[in-house]
Amino acid sequence: MKIKPTPHQYFWIILLAFLAACGKQSVAPPTETPTPTAVSPTPTSTAEVIPTLIAPTPTPTQPSIPPMITPDAIQVARWKEYENALAMALFPSSFIPGEFLCEWEILGRSDQEVYVWAVCMSTFLVGNSGLHYEAMDPAVIHIGVDGAVQSVEIPGIGSDYAPDIRRMFPPDVQERYFNGLIDFQRLRDHLRWRLDHTEEPPLVVLSATPTP
Repeated sequence: MKIKPTPHQYFWIILLAFLAACGKQSVAPPTETPTPTAVSPTPTSTAEVIPTLIAPTPTPTQPSIPPMITPDAIQVARWKEYENALAMALFPSSFIPGEFLCEWEILGRSDQEVYVWAVCMSTFLVGNSGLHYEAMDPAVIHIGVDGAVQSVEIPGIGSDYAPDIRRMFPPDVQERYFNGLIDFQRLRDHLRWRLDHTEEPPLVVLSATPTP
């Protein structure tokens, strides 16, 4: 025999069924807002890069070449005598009077001495070589009270060369010599020109001649 529930019991059965149904629904978890991971930025310099101009290291100041010393009137008048004396000193074994030309730059002087750099060349060729005798050297011209050439001295060769330079010449002349402050190429160029103009005087004479 079935027992029929009363209306009051129906109310509680329906309520319990409703609650049971609600309890079975899945509750969605609250949405989590992701927190961004903080990344430390790479440090960047904001300073402006200014190019640095590196100035070149100044080179040591080269001593200036002293002006050519003008020869006196007696020397100008005797330039062929000076030329022959220098050629004889530079070519003691092959010297022929009147067959050599010389140029010289005066580096200094004392009462009885004239310090020069000399370049000499023969006017004739050496055998069939097509070449001329040529030599250059510092020299001391010893002169008399009248300006005439007494003798010419040049330094020795080999190990005697440097000691002779220091013995023969005053310090200021040695400085010009050892520092290469002698324009010997200018002398050589004029000397070669004189091979075709043998009656023309050396530069040392032209430098003492007034220009109109």
